[in-house]
Order: sequence, then C-alpha cells, then structure tokens
Amino acid sequence: MPLLAFWESNPDEVSQTSIEQIVAMAGDGNLRDGSLCSNEFRQYLTQADTSKLASYVEHCLTNSFAKGGQVLQDLVNELGRRLDFKVTNGRYQGTVNAIGFDGIWLSPEGHTIVAEVKTTDAYRIPLDTIASYRRRLLDNSEITEPSSILVLVGRQDTGELEAQIRGSRHAWDIRVISADSLLKLIQLKENSDDSETGRKIRSLLTPMEFSRAARTSLSAEHDNHRTQHVLAYSSF
Repeated sequence: MPLLAFWESNPDEVSQTSIEQIVAMAGDGNLRDGSLCSNEFRQYLTQADTSKLASYVEHCLTNSFAKGGQVLQDLVNELGRRLDFKVTNGRYQGTVNAIGFDGIWLSPEGHTIVAEVKTTDAYRIPLDTIASYRRRLLDNSEITEPSSILVLVGRQDTGELEAQIRGSRHAWDIRVISADSLLKLIQLKENSDDSETGRKIRSLLTPMEFSRAARTSLSAEHDNHRTQHVLAYSSF
C-alpha cells in the first residue's frame, strides 16, 4: 500500500514505524531526486507532528543507515516550513549543471536563507563552496536580496564551526544552529499565542553580530491586555 494511503488508514501504526521503513513504503522505496518516493515521503512529513519529526531527526543523528543524509535534509527543510518559511527543497546529490544547495527558505518578511544541512561539524566545512551556491542563485535570479546562509548541524556543540566562520570572509553572511535548537524554536512558536513570535524567531536565523543562533530562549511577560514574548539569544 502506498505510504500516504497507509498513513490515512493506519496513522497509529505508521507512527510506530521507523523512518527507514517509512521511506521504504514511499513510492518504489528509492529516495532520489525527482522520484515518487521523494514526493510521497515529503508529503508525509508535512502531515507528521513536530514531536515525531524530532524523533526522526534524533534517529538520523544517532544511527547510520542508507540515505540517512537525504532523510535528514528533508526533515530539516520540513522544520523550516514549521517556522512559516516558504521552502524549496534542494537536490540530494549535486550535478555539474545544478546548484548544490540543500534548501531555500523564503521568510514572510522577504529574507531568503540558503540552507546547508550537516550531520556534524567534526570536519571543516567548505564555506567558499556554500557561499558560491548563494552567489550563483543570486546571479541566476533564483533568489533575491536580502539573503544569507544558515548551516544546520546535528550536534549541539558547534564551537569548531563557529570559529571557522568567524575567521573567514563569510562571517557576516552565515549563521549556525543545531538541529536540537531549531526544534526548540519550533516548539516555542507552536506554544505561543503571539503572532509576533514567529517573526522574532525567524530573525534569529539571519546574520547579526554573531554567527551562532544555537542558544535561544523565549520568556513571557503579561500586562493587562496582552502577552508579550521576548526573545533572548547568546553569542559564542
């Protein structure tokens, strides 16, 4: 039975299924660019609860399996949608003529983020290559200014990558956030009744004085008429 039909008829059973099995049920089970498997899998993710997405992300980061990197890429792009970005999924595998971005996130405020997904920052990331994706997208009019780059890494400790960015010429164009912190931001947004919360959270993902967006908290103050949410973030 196709994944989406099975999900509609047996949501509880699907929720008990591993992410690898879910991919196997989508299309022909071969997750590749432009495939029915990819289309069905991404549609399923749009319907899954954020808590379920969080468990899938954790599984991708703690288990090695075929297509795990591609699955994580789709999961992170879906998390971007949960923050009200209009998301264009990138390719799983680069080609000579295609720009190798992982995702393009356009905010309601008109800022474009070129997303780069990494499972770890244990190795140096080719910042010049990532920056070239943004430049080529601008040159091809596929994105417009203002724009920036967001590197999303699986690990909470992003110190080495932050240091690499600080010492590069791309320091003012790139921000970094861990998958765990991104999920916490989404939870804050989903638990908030303030329409401004989403805008404030999205602003944390664009470059300011600091490259790190990983430690973020949201506190609430009450007055006689409304709840006012205050976002606070820290540097390295």
